[in-house]
Amino acid sequence: MPHWTRYLAAGCAALLLGGCSSTALRPAASGDGAMPVNAPAPAAEPAPGKLPRAYDNALVLMQSGDYAAAIPVLQQFSQRNPELAGPWVNLGIAFQRTGQTEAALAALQKAVELNPAGAAAWHQLGILHRELGHFDASLEAYAKALELNADYALAHRNLGILYDLYLQQPALALDHYRRYLELNAEPDKQVSGWVLDLERRTARAQARNAP
Repeated sequence: MPHWTRYLAAGCAALLLGGCSSTALRPAASGDGAMPVNAPAPAAEPAPGKLPRAYDNALVLMQSGDYAAAIPVLQQFSQRNPELAGPWVNLGIAFQRTGQTEAALAALQKAVELNPAGAAAWHQLGILHRELGHFDASLEAYAKALELNADYALAHRNLGILYDLYLQQPALALDHYRRYLELNAEPDKQVSGWVLDLERRTARAQARNAP
């Protein structure tokens, strides 16, 4: 097996910056608007020259935002390297970004089938299920990502968003937002604001329900 395969066999080692993003709408703190939510994944690409040229070309296309052009390159590479999960994750992202949700779902399911221990693949699958309105499946996928990597900051953030906006479970959302803030390398004022907002709303609800 070529030496570069160790970077891909893990399932998501070559994910792009922003490749595992989640875009949702969260109510503004004032309650009268909405703000976009973007949760980019950290890049974990190997040093230049470590990947075969075809795969590297696909990553360059994705980085430039040309997901449609990256798809046939990734498809061909995956056909030639069927045992590798990582290219399927990036293929799923490319399909997702071009609105081909069924193809994206199939690609990500193939990735977790090839490598069930790939936390980032499960995380991306959770994002896609949430976008499709499959909230129970999204919850299961995020939970699997965190089972595999309890310190996966972005999975905590996106699971918090799922609990907050879609499942209406603010206490659980708070737990995951707080954990994300603990794990995140840099301060995140946006999520800190969400925590304060949820804490205030929770306190008001408790006050109203008090005897």
